[in-house]
Amino acid sequence: MADSAKESVERGEFVPRPLEEHMGWLMSRAAHAIGTALTESLLASLGLNLRDYAVLIAAERAVGAGAPRTQLALSQAARLDKSTMVVALDSLEGRGLVERKPDPGDRRARIVEPTDAGRELLARAEGMVTDVEDRVLADLDDEERRVLRGLLRRLVTGGVPPDDDPAPCP
Repeated sequence: MADSAKESVERGEFVPRPLEEHMGWLMSRAAHAIGTALTESLLASLGLNLRDYAVLIAAERAVGAGAPRTQLALSQAARLDKSTMVVALDSLEGRGLVERKPDPGDRRARIVEPTDAGRELLARAEGMVTDVEDRVLADLDDEERRVLRGLLRRLVTGGVPPDDDPAPCP
């Protein structure tokens, strides 16, 4: 394959596809657009980053479903490595947004639960995130958004149902 690529270049026949046909470039640009809009929105007014927002969501959904998670289980659910989770939880706990409590089933583990302040901030952030998504995805109708969300979910999870929630999203 490399030889044929070299030969096509040498013969002057090689013409790359336009960037708009490269999935990696398109996905990168789309992620950048929504990520930048979310970061500017969340950081500017709430002092929250996307990592901490994801941790708050996973923790609140677990508690809301009656299945609070340990730090380790929460890192797996939020798809963060353990050291990144520790940094996120230290930040959130320092701001009074989560509490780490001893796990009654394993004295070495800690259960993570949002505080009332964490829940309030999360509720405010959720509204802002919805507004940003609506703005960034304004050119897509509801069905296109549903399909895009499903395809992205499949790509992110590798076809495995996500474990970020103990209960399915409505």
